[in-house]
Amino acid sequence: MASPAAAPVPLPIDAVLAGAGETTLVVDLGAAPSAGRGSVAVSVDGRPQRAELTPVVSSKLAVSIVVDASADGAAALPGWLSAGARFSLAAPARTRTVVIADRAPAGVIAGPVRGPAGVVRALGAVRAGGTRDTAAALTLAAGQFPAEPVGQRIAVLYTTATGIDGLSAARLADRFRTAGTLLVVVGTADPRRYWSTAAAATGGFFAPAGDPVVVPALDQVETALRGRGLVRFAAPASSPARVSVSVRSGDLLLSGETVLGAAPPAGSRRYELLGAAAGLVLLVLLAVLILVVVRRRRSRTARVGPASPYAVLLGGPPLPPPLSPPSPGVELPPAPPSAGTMRPAARGRAPIPDPPPGD
Repeated sequence: MASPAAAPVPLPIDAVLAGAGETTLVVDLGAAPSAGRGSVAVSVDGRPQRAELTPVVSSKLAVSIVVDASADGAAALPGWLSAGARFSLAAPARTRTVVIADRAPAGVIAGPVRGPAGVVRALGAVRAGGTRDTAAALTLAAGQFPAEPVGQRIAVLYTTATGIDGLSAARLADRFRTAGTLLVVVGTADPRRYWSTAAAATGGFFAPAGDPVVVPALDQVETALRGRGLVRFAAPASSPARVSVSVRSGDLLLSGETVLGAAPPAGSRRYELLGAAAGLVLLVLLAVLILVVVRRRRSRTARVGPASPYAVLLGGPPLPPPLSPPSPGVELPPAPPSAGTMRPAARGRAPIPDPPPGD
């Protein structure tokens, strides 16, 4: 009696990269005896699709090495240069490589070259100085090798920075996914999980490096990259689409699922959405405040007489000039009486004569 088949091992699907009419999944085959080799089966919404499985590290590999060459990172620079040279020496012989210095202004300092000789020579000439320009350096890295297959372009950043100010990890990852490039970061610190978040979303990873010992991180980079595989198939005609992937390598069967074209994960655009909502709320509050002020001004102007001092403050007509004081010794004539009032007695009545004598 045949023994029952072993249950499939979960297959992590690390990222989805888009190409021209093609979808590329970055899968973690670290549990397989031979990563990137074996048979693959893909179904989209239950319908089988033709697919191919290739390793990330192959003769088609194209690498952008980005080195933190700023003055702030000077202490770690010798370790980064050694790490970059070691990575190049361990890569397949026909690997194409460019070297980019993360120092304002960021620029390509060597390449593209094939093989490690030109890379080692370029790294040996790098000196620390100036300020970082990591956003520009990574933009350069993501744009390299546009003719190479999606998923076989890798950017490896060596840095002591903890992130990029003004650029969220989600937006950085979007740039690399759109370019079909994996991002790998070797760094001394990642307190905000900035690099971990950005790199993982592209199919790459963050490798923590000690200070000054970086060898464990270098070993992790080589092992993890060689455990990555690429599953390619035609892009679905509609979305969202549920994709099932199974890879058989030797006696091991790995299986995983993902959904293409689904809504972005909660929180991936959180800060952008919050910023837009806050801006809208501020505009509404400003409009309400202006309306309240205008109405109050109109109400006060209507209630205050034109001769009141407050009318001037509220935009009313100016006050009439005050009357001149009377000259000394001149008595002003009495005002005419109002209707229904009695005239006051006259001040200058004729004196009453004295009574005659003997009366």
